[in-house]
Amino acid sequence: MMRVLLVSLFAFGFLGVAQILELAGLDWSSDGTSLVLVAKNQIYFAPTPAFAELRPLYPGMDTDWVRFGPGNWFVFPSPVEGGFALWRGFPEGREPELLYQSTRSISWPTVSADGEKVAFVEDWTDLVVLDLVKGEAKVVLGGSWFKATPEFLPTGQALLFSGLWPQGEELGWEIFYLDLRSLDLMQLTSDAFFNWCPRVSPDGQWIAFVSNRGGAPDIWVLSLLDGSLFPLTQDPWEDGFPSWSPDGGEVGYASLRLEGWQFLRVKAD
Repeated sequence: MMRVLLVSLFAFGFLGVAQILELAGLDWSSDGTSLVLVAKNQIYFAPTPAFAELRPLYPGMDTDWVRFGPGNWFVFPSPVEGGFALWRGFPEGREPELLYQSTRSISWPTVSADGEKVAFVEDWTDLVVLDLVKGEAKVVLGGSWFKATPEFLPTGQALLFSGLWPQGEELGWEIFYLDLRSLDLMQLTSDAFFNWCPRVSPDGQWIAFVSNRGGAPDIWVLSLLDGSLFPLTQDPWEDGFPSWSPDGGEVGYASLRLEGWQFLRVKAD
């Protein structure tokens, strides 16, 4: 029930590649040249940072999330017989590489800047880091509370993520910081709003994330240095899936307009 409700926040139907009315996942490559996205459980690759020339990849492998690694590859989860699998995919469409398999659900994988680790959420509650060099997976944060949309800091020594946390008598999605060496946990937001999908700037100092604190879901930026917070977008549209440009000067994001989802950019300074 909870998963259906959350996914519905970003799902609105699909009317062909030219007009995207459903968007479940989006990422901008670290070199700023291309996009990868998920619409109606199908992966699409765009060779430019725009929703043009979209090319479908891996038909029949249903997914609801995709993230670039460094270089020319990306990760995505997919259900398989007996459970779920985590895959490495390639824009040219060559056979995907199986990275990890589980009887439990695998959600929201993300790749470290050096490409050596993948973090994801297993069965909604366990935050897992997979070491691709050693081939070992480790639960770095458990507990019964829901976790989502992890993001490595550039050093690979910490994770950001969204967590469903009590706010008085209610539950709300907040942004958290987990040190992977000490396993110390820090709560970065504490409010009654929906805070989702944190993405860190290349210099590791700023977090772009989705929040409805201004009304409609907009892109906000939080400083990891002093905790200051400001909006990058303030409009009546559904804005989501923020991604930073290579130099950190822009944030790309998807916005659901009357004509469907569009990929837009806004200056971050």
